[in-house]
Amino acid sequence: MCVNGRPIPMATKGVIFDMDGTITAPNLDFAGIKAEAGIGDVDMLDYLRAATGAEYERIHGLLMRFEKRGVANAKLNRGARTLLNALAKQRIPAALLTRNSRRSVDAVCRKLKLKFDVTVTREDGPHKPAPEPIWRIAKRWKAKPDELLMVGDYKWDVLCAKNAGTLCAVLVNGGGVPDWAKDADFIIKRLSEVIEIIEGMRAEG
Repeated sequence: MCVNGRPIPMATKGVIFDMDGTITAPNLDFAGIKAEAGIGDVDMLDYLRAATGAEYERIHGLLMRFEKRGVANAKLNRGARTLLNALAKQRIPAALLTRNSRRSVDAVCRKLKLKFDVTVTREDGPHKPAPEPIWRIAKRWKAKPDELLMVGDYKWDVLCAKNAGTLCAVLVNGGGVPDWAKDADFIIKRLSEVIEIIEGMRAEG
């Protein structure tokens, strides 16, 4: 089986999920966060890592306030529980890879009763779109990056997967297909389609 002109393994050895807008329903106003931060068109986490002193505290505090609000409003995305249960039944491990803080991720998982085989947050090293988080998960699972599937809803997910050599499915959450999604291997409207992708790969084998 080939996707975007490249051969891929027939067995998916694990699925890596983004959190906001993928496992959880979209609720964070990322445009509002950046507007309040007043840092222009730059990656907010890159800016945070480069900031020092009072500026670091200002941006970090802003992020934590928005993430706290996100925890309070967190709800499972449609089909998320069914998909995670289906993966568990098939013994396909699931990981959570997010640019959020460990504190907010743990709070969301407790609230929504979620459990992942591996959870990687922004404190754990280079963040998306760097490939290292996926490589770290692949090593944990004793798998190759191209034997995994990344599922997300934003460009950082696509770039991270592409940089790592991993397949990527973009969830459009009922909206149109953005320009940055052209590099994704799959475009999905519902999380249930992840199972269809995995079954399709097996059928091709």
